[in-house]
Order: sequence, then C-alpha cells, then structure tokens
Amino acid sequence: MDFHKQYRSMNENITPSDALVQQTIAKMESGRPHRARKPLKIILAVAAALACVSTAVAANQEAVLRVLYQIAPGMAEYLQPVGQACENRGVKLEVVSADVEGSTAKVYLSLTDTTGSLFGDAAPDLYDSWHLDYPRWGRAAPLSCGCSTVDYDPSTHTATYFLQIDDLGGDIPAGAFKFSFNKLLIGKVEQKGVPVTADLSAVPKNAPTENHDINGLSTSDISLYETMHDYDFLVPQGTLWQSEDGNFTLTAAAWHDGALHLSYRTEGKLSRDNHADFAVLRMTDGTELWRDYDVSYVDSDADAEVTEYVFPMAYEDVSGCTLTGDLYTASNLMDGRWAVSFRLTQ
Repeated sequence: MDFHKQYRSMNENITPSDALVQQTIAKMESGRPHRARKPLKIILAVAAALACVSTAVAANQEAVLRVLYQIAPGMAEYLQPVGQACENRGVKLEVVSADVEGSTAKVYLSLTDTTGSLFGDAAPDLYDSWHLDYPRWGRAAPLSCGCSTVDYDPSTHTATYFLQIDDLGGDIPAGAFKFSFNKLLIGKVEQKGVPVTADLSAVPKNAPTENHDINGLSTSDISLYETMHDYDFLVPQGTLWQSEDGNFTLTAAAWHDGALHLSYRTEGKLSRDNHADFAVLRMTDGTELWRDYDVSYVDSDADAEVTEYVFPMAYEDVSGCTLTGDLYTASNLMDGRWAVSFRLTQ
C-alpha cells in the first residue's frame, strides 16, 4: 500500500492547533520532562551530525511538528524534533524520530532545500543510496529495507520520509545508530500512458540484428535468467518515434520468430536514472497484450540504455497495434555526504 496515500486519507483533516504546537515547543525549550501516560513505542532520536556541518533547527521545529501531527496524530504528542541536523550542498537532513521493536527499525526523517532552488515541485529520491547502520555482530542474514515519501511541502521546500528496516537475522539492539546517504535524485517527473505514435503499417520481417551482452532482463520464464547472457538486438533503423523531451526514442521495429520486437533507447539512464515502461500494447480489438519479455543493454559511453520488448503475435495483427508508455525522468542526480548518528533506548 502507498504510505503517502494511506496516511493522507486517514489523517488529512487532523491537524494540531497553534496552541498545541506552541505548547509542545515551549515544553522542549523549558527542559521539563514530558511525562508519558502510556508506554512509548516511538523512541526519540538524539542526533549529532557526523561528516558534515552541524546546524541548529529551532526555526524548523514548528514545521516538523505539524508534519508529525499530520502523519501520526495519536503519537505526535510524544515526539520531539531532534535538536541538530546536518547540511551538505544546500540540503539539510534531520532525523525526526525513530523506533526499534524486535527485528524492525522505523525512522521518520526530513530533507529541506535550504537554497529554495533545488527541489522544485517534487520531493527528491534517495536513490537507494541510504543506509541505517548499527552493530550486527557478524550476522549474515540480509536486511529488508523500504523508503516512502510521506509528504512534500513546496512552500517550505521540505520533504518527509518514512523508512523501515527488517533484520532477517534477529532482533535489532537498542544503542548507537547511524543514518546516511550520498545521492539525491532531483526534479522527478512521471508521465503515464504517453502515446507512441509510430507507423507500424510496414514493419519489416527478419530485420538485421547485432549482439550485445545484456544488463537487464524481465520475464516470467525463470529459466531465461540462467541461460540468457547476451542477445541479438535489432539494429537501429532511425527515429520511429521520440518523446517530447528527447529522452526516449523508438529506434527499431521488426517481426520475427512469431513476435513483434520493439527497441527503445533511453537517454540519461546512468546519470539521472531516466527509465520507461513500454511493456503493454493494445490490439485492434482493444485487448491489452503484455510483452513476453524485455531485455536491455547499456551504452555507457553515451549514458543510454537500449531495451527490446517482445510481443508474440501474428504478423497481420501488427499494423493495428496501439503503443503507449510510462515515462520517468529526473533533472539531476546530486552527489553529497549526509550522515547523522543517534542512540535509541527502550
């Protein structure tokens, strides 16, 4: 389930009053202990910045509190923003709160564009570069990790995220933790159902191919993952269709071995993680046809990836097909170094 949509639908009408927010901030600043009337499951993160500049976040306390009341109003009165954060390249990281219970750790964090010009209208993506480190004492079992965007406020340029880590090797001990990441994907744009207006009325049969080692394969036939290491891709035939931004091009189309083969080229695959999904087409009678498999290779010198989609069908059905695609682009992949250490206690 989408975390953002789930909590928005549950809590979009629940917001704290100004008095409640100011009262909570006053308690934080006064240093008086906040007495819990029920056991706390959320453990406050007492953070100090590592490997980057430490900055006070008092000015952001009210904004963070409002986000917490939005996403978890039943627990928000027991949460406090961390007093310090780290900043690098105009992006401030704050670990807002964290919880460890059994083999599961959960973290709420926020990223703020302090320049006001980096994030634009969409929350950045951590690009699978994040880590939550803690003593594992030689455990070989893997971790199951997930990251969801909870909220993005373009007026304050602040994005809030929820992270969950499940340790398949056993319980996660309380103690020292370190959250870090080193990449941000910025300016993400998603376009669904974009028409691919290519002329398929004269698709050639048995068009020339060239062999490449593959770097990607998607199929329901598990045996192909063991046997397919290279592939005879269609030789480019020119620009049969191109997206408006120029990042995606249909470069070849042909029918052979009882299937329609469509070859798409994606620019900016390596530098900005641009990618697309052209796995479904529509037949003349309106039925959807899923590709049997798709296979890819990377042109690393040109920062591009070529993907060939294969749709089993009769040749006489090719000309009536309608093609669409879902396109995903970003404007920049930012490198940096963000790290915050904190302790969790029961």
